[in-house]
Parts: sequence; C-alpha cells; structure tokens
Amino acid sequence: MTGFAKSDEAELFHEGVTLFNDGQWFEAHETWEDIWHMASGSKKLFYQGLIQCAVTLEHARRGNPRGVRSVWATCVPKFDGLDEVYMGINIRNLLYTLGKFIEPVLELPIARFDPSVLRGQTLPINWQQAPRIELDYDPFSS
Repeated sequence: MTGFAKSDEAELFHEGVTLFNDGQWFEAHETWEDIWHMASGSKKLFYQGLIQCAVTLEHARRGNPRGVRSVWATCVPKFDGLDEVYMGINIRNLLYTLGKFIEPVLELPIARFDPSVLRGQTLPINWQQAPRIELDYDPFSS
C-alpha cells in the first residue's frame, strides 16, 4: 500500500470493524474508503467488498430493498479468489451471515424493487441478528 503508513491502515481497519459491529454502517464504509483509495490488487477488492457489505446493511436500514439487492450483487464477487480467512476476517462466514440476514429482503415481491417505490419501506429485518465481524487474528500484529 503506497502513501499510507501501516499503522494508519491498521487504525482505520480496526475503526471500521468497530463501527460495523456497532451498527454504524455508513461510518464504517466511510472509514474503509480511506484505506481502499490507497490499496491495490486483492487488498483493494477486499476493502471494496467490506465497504459494500456495510452499504448493503445501510440500504436495509434506510428501507431501500433495491439498494440492498444491487449492492449485494456487486459485493459478493469482490471476495472471489481471496483466502477463506483474509486479513483476519472469515470471508465465507461474513458473506453467509449477511446473506441470511438480507434474504427476507431479497425474497420480497418484485413490485417492492420498482424504482418508483420510494425508500423508507418497512423491511422484514431482524436487527438483533445483524452480522458482526469477528477477527480470527489481528492482521497488523507482528
């Protein structure tokens, strides 16, 4: 990663995880974006995938099923080719829990996804089951 000290990346990475786990998905996405701009290769795709996980949840919070569906569809492929556990995050588990969480939204009748339907819809979401990121290891520890 050029232009970014490893300590800065570590701080922003961990801050984003904390924000994500606290349900502050918009803020997590903003924090990870700072790192994503400086990343390259597989790490860039990884950060973009994390950002899109957070944005998927933010669309759900805002009652936007179309946003949930479209961002989720672009999110999943960002993790293709990465190790199952990448930078301490079990990618398969994160995608599984997020997918199960939004599944009731994705199964809504097609009319709910019409662009003319405004955001702010009540969605069939159990917020108590919102996915969290648990680190298997700290990717920045020596």
